[in-house]
Amino acid sequence: MASQLAQAHEAAKQSPQQAVELYNSVLFADKADNVTMSDRETALLALAALYEQMQDASALTTLINGSQQFLVTISKAKSSKLIRTLVDRFNGISGALQVQISTCKGMLDWAKTENREYLRQALETRLVSLYLDSHLYTDALALISQLLSELKKLDNRMQLVEVHLLESRVYMALKNLPKSRAALTSARTAANSIYTPPPLQAQLDLQSGTLHSDEGDFKTAYSYFFETMEGLNVYANSKSVSESASAAASYEQQQLQAFAYMILCKIMTQQPDDITSLFATGKTAAKFRDRQTVVALQTVAKAQKQRSLADFEKALNEFRNELQSDELIRTHLSALYDTLMEQNLLRLIEPYSRVEITHIAKLIGLPIGVVENKLSQMILDKVLCGILDQGNGCLVVFPEPRHDSTYETTLDTIKSLSNVVESLYAKAATLYSRASYILKDKWDCVPNCQIPETAGTVVDYKWHHMSPTSVGYIAHNDYTRIIVVAFRGSADANDWVQDSEFSFDPWPAHVPGSMVHHGFLSAYRAVAPNVTSAISRLVAQHPTYKLVFTGHSLGGAESALCAVDMLSRYPQLKQRTYIYTYGMPRVGNDVWANMVEKMSVPAYRVVYESDLVPHIPFEWLGYMHFSQEVWIHGNRTVFCGKDHESQQCSGSVAIGDYNIPDHSQYSLANWRFTR
Repeated sequence: MASQLAQAHEAAKQSPQQAVELYNSVLFADKADNVTMSDRETALLALAALYEQMQDASALTTLINGSQQFLVTISKAKSSKLIRTLVDRFNGISGALQVQISTCKGMLDWAKTENREYLRQALETRLVSLYLDSHLYTDALALISQLLSELKKLDNRMQLVEVHLLESRVYMALKNLPKSRAALTSARTAANSIYTPPPLQAQLDLQSGTLHSDEGDFKTAYSYFFETMEGLNVYANSKSVSESASAAASYEQQQLQAFAYMILCKIMTQQPDDITSLFATGKTAAKFRDRQTVVALQTVAKAQKQRSLADFEKALNEFRNELQSDELIRTHLSALYDTLMEQNLLRLIEPYSRVEITHIAKLIGLPIGVVENKLSQMILDKVLCGILDQGNGCLVVFPEPRHDSTYETTLDTIKSLSNVVESLYAKAATLYSRASYILKDKWDCVPNCQIPETAGTVVDYKWHHMSPTSVGYIAHNDYTRIIVVAFRGSADANDWVQDSEFSFDPWPAHVPGSMVHHGFLSAYRAVAPNVTSAISRLVAQHPTYKLVFTGHSLGGAESALCAVDMLSRYPQLKQRTYIYTYGMPRVGNDVWANMVEKMSVPAYRVVYESDLVPHIPFEWLGYMHFSQEVWIHGNRTVFCGKDHESQQCSGSVAIGDYNIPDHSQYSLANWRFTR
């Protein structure tokens, strides 16, 4: 049989049809002929390569389907590799994409019947790539979703990299750049934990460069394209590695694509002079010097350097196939053409206040219709200030209008005024919160009651409930026009016992699933009727005053409960309500926290350094803070955004560093309401 294979190899050079018969006689020989498995495998691969050379897709399909009986007799690993190689032979046959998809689906059914999971997943990955080439993006994404779920369970990271890369390419084809970027990040994350073969790494680099190009970051994109070209050097040379000629040609095509993109990056960054030096980067670049795509981009670069729109358009027409077949090149050159046209038009129009459109078209060397449409677009985009006088066929250019910054200045003033007002409320809330520990019957405590921000305050209602403990007061200030509801924090052992009751109670009743701390709710409920009644009276007496709820520690928890209670009863108070708490423990679960945020009132949880109290009760018990946290850290006041408990703020402190002394350090000197 070895001699018969040798005859077939020789016949393939002169008479392909005779070689086909000889290969078939070896592949499908009877068992009595004693043909080895190695000879059958050699005949199968050679016959597939011959059909690829003959551009006979139907014969290749018949061969793949007919070889299933032989594939069953060899090991699963070897048969899987053979099938993937046979399916890839379609790549060299022009116009065979749909046949390849059909054949791939047929082999998928066979793999499922034979229960070959690894082969099935490999063929499905290949099918995704074929769907992408056929623009069947919905089918591709459906198959990707199924594959990713399976591969993550199996922890098959190599194939996971390939599928995430294909996902990135599909989303990029759909112009969904955020998802494309996310999929590429997932691919790179998986690739970092394994050895990634250079061809696969080159594909990752090529996709990264393409994404950066679409984002306008051409310098970073250039470096990725360079890495792609260099990474494929060895693999593009079929003599130096055990790669088939078709695989080597594929790698060389990827190199050419990366090199063309490098030239494109130089064009887009207005550096056409640097293109000549690219050919000196090694033998790889030099061998592409005479390729049509490279010649086309060099012609475009020359036109750009001379700022000649006519030469640019001539290059686009002369090398239409080379410049229009690649989407990345087509998109960016189209944008560059528009930019170059705008620059030329602005340069020609500059001396005139009124000029005929026919004259501009003659000067720029473009049809009147094209020039007129572009001028209209420039006027609408506010690149050019003027109008088109259609009746007289003229462009009337107006002087550039002076920018009136009154509107922006007014907005900044209003924003600054808002910050000043909130700063005033914040300072007052701190003082009122501290006063709750030392206030008696009148506003005469020292020093909190004598500071300008609180001077003139009138205490309207004060309470001191013993068990459960709840202490606080309600006051108003006609100077600052605020009504203050202040709750005192934990002051003795009984209060701490009350704080440490971590069980939940459902509250408020109108919010399903909302649960709050039993001890805090008990303390508030003991005084709620009288407190809410007093607040209602004051709000009615002073309808324009702001309503500020404040408290420290346990008082912060009670003030939050009181604020929610009042806003649930009187939703119209939302426009005038503020919540400032200091060292407040967690009050309720996630439903409670979300409900507070949906009320859309300014709510600030101030946390000092490594204070332990804001981190209890523990999250694993089901508790969660509402946002936003304001972390006093060193000399900085950090506003922590809309995250419930940001890991960039007090959540970044190690558990072992939490302490009790920081709980008593809240003071005006540390609390600065500036953003």
